[in-house]
Amino acid sequence: MRYERQQMIRRELERIPRGLRGSPQNQVRQIVTSQYQHGKSFDESVEIAVTFIRQSNPNFTPKILPPLPQT
Repeated sequence: MRYERQQMIRRELERIPRGLRGSPQNQVRQIVTSQYQHGKSFDESVEIAVTFIRQSNPNFTPKILPPLPQT
């Protein structure tokens, strides 16, 4: 079961592209990963991460890709 959860998290994180080292985009990825692993949904995790990052970068807009089609 744990392997399947890790794979699901990995697939969802592909929707958040990496940014430059130390960029707010990478911070969003880190926060989403942490929240997602603690049981939050992907959307809840993104919302929490963006809210947190916008406290220090009010104009930040994260790059989030649409969900991948299921195969």
